[in-house]
Amino acid sequence: MVAKKPKKKAPTVAQRLESIEGLVRTGFRKVDQRFEQVDQRFEQIDQRFDRVDLRLDFEVGELKRQIAEQGVALGQRIDQLANHVDGFTKLHETLDIQFKVIKEPMSRLEVRLARLEEGRAT
Repeated sequence: MVAKKPKKKAPTVAQRLESIEGLVRTGFRKVDQRFEQVDQRFEQIDQRFDRVDLRLDFEVGELKRQIAEQGVALGQRIDQLANHVDGFTKLHETLDIQFKVIKEPMSRLEVRLARLEEGRAT
């Protein structure tokens, strides 16, 4: 005679629930581990942003300093240019006055010369 294998007992409801509970706990542990990895990654990203922020603060400060220095230099150059324009304007006024002063006697000389030429021609 062949020995029959004893039939396995069907798992009870409690055993099935324990099995499901184990699976759920394992799944939650994996999810927790993944969230920990994500949290670590966010920490790394935050640290990188902090470094970038510090670098930007430094560079913006440096740019502001350079702009301020260039602004002072530009102001000085504008003052020099304004002084040169004032000097040119004054020179133009002086030359205009001198031209008028020379023009009047020249006009009188031309009139006299024209009279003399008329007198000779007649």
